[in-house]
Amino acid sequence: MEKKEEKKKTEAKSVKEAETKKHKKKEKNESLEKQLKQTQEKLQEINDKYLRLYADFDNYQKRVAKEIEDVREATKRSLINEFLVILDNMEKAILISKEHKDSIIEGIELTMKSFKDLLRKHGVEEIDPQKEQFNPDLHDALMMQPSDDMPKDTVLQTLQKGYMYKNKLIRPAKVIVSSGNNANNENTNNKKEE
Repeated sequence: MEKKEEKKKTEAKSVKEAETKKHKKKEKNESLEKQLKQTQEKLQEINDKYLRLYADFDNYQKRVAKEIEDVREATKRSLINEFLVILDNMEKAILISKEHKDSIIEGIELTMKSFKDLLRKHGVEEIDPQKEQFNPDLHDALMMQPSDDMPKDTVLQTLQKGYMYKNKLIRPAKVIVSSGNNANNENTNNKKEE
């Protein structure tokens, strides 16, 4: 009998331990499910913040792009308006020249001055290298020509002026460059032939 009671006690103890384990396992599962739910909620919250931030950034990029385009268009309108002043001067010069034939040159000169002033105002510099040392970075040599008056590699004539904008070349000056004294060239050629 004692064995039966002991067996019952052992079985009861085992059942109680099994129930305790089952209860602890259930509590642990509930705790893990609660943590999983909290983690999923945090993830959703972070994802929502990310989507809002992404949308805000996308809107910011669009707004900045539009502002840049608006500034470009305003700059173009301003520049066009300044060109219109020159066009007005040319129209006046044509009207005056019909009455006074001699004043056409004066009108063209005034228009050129207005145009050059406008370019200078916007940072455009003229390159007219007449009688300067040839510079391949700023000048485009179309031909070489002997000269008794100018040393070798000096610009003899500017065929087309060049222009720079804020120290950057827009168009090189097209020039004729001195090849030096004609007699020196002949001596050089004779030495080559020997």
